[in-house]
Amino acid sequence: MRQVRVRLRAVKDRSYPIFIGSGLLPRLGRELPRLCPAARYVIISDTRVGRGHGAVLLRTLRRRRTPVSLITFPSGERHKTRRTKDRLEDQLVRLRCGRDAALLALGGGVVGDMTGFVAATYQRGIPYIQIPTTLLAMIDASVGGKTGVDHPAGKNLIGAFHQPRAVWTDVTTLSTLPARQFRAGLAEAVKHAAIADRALLRFLEKRSVDLGRLEPDVLERLVERNCRIKASVVMRDEQEAGLRQVLNFGHTVAHALETTAGYRLLHGEAVSVGMAVEATLSVRLGGLEAAERERLLRLLEALGLPTRLPSGIDPRAVVRATYADKKARRGVPLYTLPRRLGLTPAWGRSPVRPVEDRQVLRALREHSS
Repeated sequence: MRQVRVRLRAVKDRSYPIFIGSGLLPRLGRELPRLCPAARYVIISDTRVGRGHGAVLLRTLRRRRTPVSLITFPSGERHKTRRTKDRLEDQLVRLRCGRDAALLALGGGVVGDMTGFVAATYQRGIPYIQIPTTLLAMIDASVGGKTGVDHPAGKNLIGAFHQPRAVWTDVTTLSTLPARQFRAGLAEAVKHAAIADRALLRFLEKRSVDLGRLEPDVLERLVERNCRIKASVVMRDEQEAGLRQVLNFGHTVAHALETTAGYRLLHGEAVSVGMAVEATLSVRLGGLEAAERERLLRLLEALGLPTRLPSGIDPRAVVRATYADKKARRGVPLYTLPRRLGLTPAWGRSPVRPVEDRQVLRALREHSS
């Protein structure tokens, strides 16, 4: 048997900056050539954000004579599909975008995931910038390079790791965010606090009543702290081979719940319920103390986040849906269960562990409406 070896070494630096501030959106035009040089740019957004911030960004870039177009798709998680991705790619082809084009993901987590996946595969990969406009996207979804679409069997089952060239975060865009969306974003801040930062946990507890009325400078610090937590994990484990799994606290149950509920819950709401259920599991398995679990539930409820399954959801269906989770190994779902709030979860040498279905079902029933 003859053999030819292809020797390749990964030498490309995928580092990128995250800019956080107030009033940054109009300033992006003059920074684009430096951050992400391209022959033309395409803003991808959803219909709601596209009518507002999208139109503003489009005018700003055109005033600088930047070749730019805006394309949108319907808002909502149920449109994060392969069909939507096909339609976006068809529009890029009609615009005659080549490998020298770049995409601008303007919106929340759905827009960021979708745009990043299109960028990862169009012309075998083109650059993109994340421009998050929701709290959840600012503190979590825009950082780390996870992109993808949902499948009827489960959330984010099809996708790729494709890091952005930069993240451009203007916290003043949160002024147009509905209160429910803002609260949902806080769930990811609670998650980061629970797995990494007791000081952040205390801050969220102290400001739980007035978080929706925070001044821009406080919002900037909140976003920065969460980005630092996530970035520190991603830098050590970019493609979720081990440590990055700590960021999945609440997510095994959350993704199964989103699928079972037909995405009528916002992602952050599902994560909140997931953290409540998984904290209960942790107590049962000798991890969290009961008092720590109660502290977490009090914080979630004080922030206006749910800790119980929506009515009409069958806990058995949620358990079945966990088997489609992309974190499953050898067909077994894995759970990230904190052992003490503010510290990295660890079960032996791993941040995750399997849990018997009967235990998961019991915890889900305890948190059923």
